[in-house]
Amino acid sequence: MKINDTRNAVLVFDLDDTLYSEYDYKVSGIQSVIQTIAALYPEYDLHSLKSAVDYKDKDWLDVICTQCRLNDSEKQTLLWQYRLHKPVIRPYMDYKSLKDITQNFAATALITDGRSITQRLKLAALGIMDLFADILISESFQSEKPHPERFVYLQNKYGKNHQFIYVGDNIKKDFVTPKTMGWLTIGLKGSEHNIHQHESGDFDVAYHPHLWIESLTDLRKHFGI
Repeated sequence: MKINDTRNAVLVFDLDDTLYSEYDYKVSGIQSVIQTIAALYPEYDLHSLKSAVDYKDKDWLDVICTQCRLNDSEKQTLLWQYRLHKPVIRPYMDYKSLKDITQNFAATALITDGRSITQRLKLAALGIMDLFADILISESFQSEKPHPERFVYLQNKYGKNHQFIYVGDNIKKDFVTPKTMGWLTIGLKGSEHNIHQHESGDFDVAYHPHLWIESLTDLRKHFGI
């Protein structure tokens, strides 16, 4: 599939594991929780808490609460501490380089799943929020990918005269819907730290992007910009 003119195309990104590493966010959140406990509960040592946690473990919060003898209510408070912390994360591509790419398009948008405040805190920490004319988060729309609502929203806003491109990473949900709508879909190859690991062979070709790229810098080469 070919984009005739980027100036007449809308470039849409996923967020997690597409514009930054979601694993880095997880590490940042866990450290925020641990630092909070160590600061407020003198009986728990910061180093000991860090040593007890495996950052790849999905049950890391249960491990912490068990070690600190915290109940389910306290666990929920810490979960919100995780969700609302100010993350320490870096974008895969620095602001200037990403802007140099996006400014070649008619508009740039974001379609991401997650909680509205959490996802916006990530964008603020990455310093790239102002690059997107539309920030469409699943909690606000009460609709997650691969449901089409947010893709349809952008098509209705910008009109049929525009071409659309979606850049994501998750073969399970990112590409199947925009492909059926005639969008160009681009997949960013993941690393061993990607939160969502999927084998491409487990999915029908309809779920695959039109093309895979190794890094966001490859967008320059693909679009000749």
